[in-house]
Amino acid sequence: MSETAAPPMTETASPTRRQTALMKRLAKMRDHKDFEKANEHVPPTEELLQQAAADTRAAGLWLIGTIVAAMLFVSSGTILFKIVLTALGLYFVTRAVKHFMSAQAARGSVVSTPLLRTPALVADRRSETTSNWFGGRTIYYFRLELEDGTAAEYRYPGRGVQDDLLVKGMTGVAYLRGDTLIAWKTIKV
Repeated sequence: MSETAAPPMTETASPTRRQTALMKRLAKMRDHKDFEKANEHVPPTEELLQQAAADTRAAGLWLIGTIVAAMLFVSSGTILFKIVLTALGLYFVTRAVKHFMSAQAARGSVVSTPLLRTPALVADRRSETTSNWFGGRTIYYFRLELEDGTAAEYRYPGRGVQDDLLVKGMTGVAYLRGDTLIAWKTIKV
C-alpha cells in the first residue's frame, strides 16, 4: 500500500489566527460607505499603456519621414540621390514597423491580464531607484495581504512627488494587474 504525501501547508490552505482576523477586518471593507465608489473607479493610464502610446506616436513620426523621403525621391533627378533616399526610406519604414509592433505587444500584454480590485492591507514596502543622464526612476514594491488571506509583493512605478505613497498598515482597495499595483484607494477599517 502506497502512501501519498500531504500537500504543503500554504497561507490559503490553513489560515492562522492573525490571517483570519485580517481577513475579517478586510471583509468589513465591503460594507464601508466608500467601497462601492472605489470598486467602480477606473485607474489612470498604466505604465505599459503609456509606453504603447509613445511607441505609436514614434511610429507615426517615422512614417512621416518615410513619406517625405518618398516625395523627395519622386522630385529628385540624380540616381545617387535616389539610392540614398531609398535606403533612408527603408530605414524609416523599418523603425516605424518596430515601434508599431512594440506598441501592439505592450497593449496585448495589458489586455491579456485582467484588472483585479480587492481589499488589501500594506504589510511592507521597499524601493529601488536607478539614475541615468536624464534623471532617475523609482520603483516601489509593496507587500500586500489580500482579503482571501494570500500575500504577495507588487511593483508600483513611482509617479513623482504628487503621488501619495502607501505606508505599512494602510488598508484600502488595491487595483492589481498581474504583479503590478496600478492604483490604490484608501479605506480605513
